[in-house]
Amino acid sequence: MTTNKPTPLLLVDDLEENLLSLEALLRRQDLEIVTARSGDQALELLLDRDFALALVDVQMPGLNGFELAELMRGNERTRRIPIIFVTAGASDGQRRFRGYEAGAVDFIQKPIEPDIIRSKVDVFCELYLQREQIAAQRDELSAQAEALREATQAKDILIREINHRIKNLFSLTSGLISLSARPATSVAELVSDLQGRMHSLARAHELTLPDLTDASKSMETATTVVGLLHAILAPHQVMGSEILVSGSDVPLKGRALTSLALLLHELTTNAAKYGALSPKGGVLTVNLSTRDETLQLKWEERGFEPGGTPQREGFGTTLERAALQGIGGRLDRNWQPDGLVLLIEAPLVNLIS
Repeated sequence: MTTNKPTPLLLVDDLEENLLSLEALLRRQDLEIVTARSGDQALELLLDRDFALALVDVQMPGLNGFELAELMRGNERTRRIPIIFVTAGASDGQRRFRGYEAGAVDFIQKPIEPDIIRSKVDVFCELYLQREQIAAQRDELSAQAEALREATQAKDILIREINHRIKNLFSLTSGLISLSARPATSVAELVSDLQGRMHSLARAHELTLPDLTDASKSMETATTVVGLLHAILAPHQVMGSEILVSGSDVPLKGRALTSLALLLHELTTNAAKYGALSPKGGVLTVNLSTRDETLQLKWEERGFEPGGTPQREGFGTTLERAALQGIGGRLDRNWQPDGLVLLIEAPLVNLIS
């Protein structure tokens, strides 16, 4: 038999010469032979680790072989370790009966026949290795069952999440159509507004899509306010607009993501039509800060004449109010000779709930 890990074997005898001769008889590479000079020392070893077999001398001072076997059978940790008694005494039925009653599986009479003891040791070592293999397979099956349970749970979560998102999508789309249709003066304007808003929402929600190849990852994936700003402003940066985003980032997920994405889209759309992101040019600066558990987002457009003020005042629409309500926030608008400053405030707790 050859294994990567030697099979542990315990030899117990109070006489050093007996231990040495028995160890020499059984020594080979696939066995780890451990010796004990008394029943008490053997019991300490048995309680500390596992063995394939214990070869125990019957006649020892103090704790003898029979008493050691009885203690082993009375302990859950050691009761399954096979015991073979080695004895130089007379072989009688009463003695053997007491040994078997104490828990022995066999007796070996001295002088020991090398082939016999090696054969017996081989049998019990093979049984030990089979038990170890079965235990390893059991652990592997248990791990596979747990992985399957987690995968099934992740699948159920995914199905619920898809169902939830689809419901929200239909509800949100219906609301956007209604809100966009009211101020639209033509079908083309309605289509353009809806496309812009839906594209912004799509970019925003892409940031929160989980890695569906990893079942261990939560569906509750969060993005950040800076990540959302970059997603919505990216098309204008590509077109050469001067945009600066700075400050302290904060996490963002759930319904707040949709609300803030709509609000930032409306700000961006108006800036592209009339302000710093329009063909006339200018600079858009967005700064984030937190104070008293509140997000403060300062949206500042400079370098243009706000000639479109009347239209931009019209931004105070139902959509803006609904978006602000979705994050429990407020918005202050301050027109200036060379541009516009907006301050959005929202409780941090509303952004991640």
